[in-house]
Amino acid sequence: MANKDERILAVDARSSSFGFVVFDGPNRLLDWGVKSFRRGVNAVKLPASGKVPALLDEFSPRAIVLRTLDWHDAAKQPELRETILGEAAKRRIPLKFVSRSAVKNAFAGANRNKYAVAAQVSARFPELAPKLPALHKIWMSEEYWLSVFDAASLGVTYFRRFEPSISVHS
Repeated sequence: MANKDERILAVDARSSSFGFVVFDGPNRLLDWGVKSFRRGVNAVKLPASGKVPALLDEFSPRAIVLRTLDWHDAAKQPELRETILGEAAKRRIPLKFVSRSAVKNAFAGANRNKYAVAAQVSARFPELAPKLPALHKIWMSEEYWLSVFDAASLGVTYFRRFEPSISVHS
């Protein structure tokens, strides 16, 4: 059962970056952003294996929330997920997994696409509104900041699942 004052780290893992949101209970965001760990010519200086522990050290979450992997996601971010799983185990931080369908159910009426969910997240947390990505066309690549909204939707869903009295629209 989630505590309404619980600090969690919600992470949306991608192939070369991750979006994160640190919640201090269901209605307060402490920090958010995107951490990149590209390789090759445009490689970043600090890999994911250094960025995840730094976040955990800074915020000391009581749980880490990740999306449950679908069969087509399994090979996309194995190193990042292994880093998160290893750091969580080392620090004894529980991992909580949220499925895509749970996110869709938590954001009823906005479950057509992730941009509609992002708009609801933005309405709930106005501090994220400046980063709200515009709706994109199918041939366009996904906006860089969308992973922050995906992470936030995981956190909102986590609190909603374990605290049914909390409204997504509050």
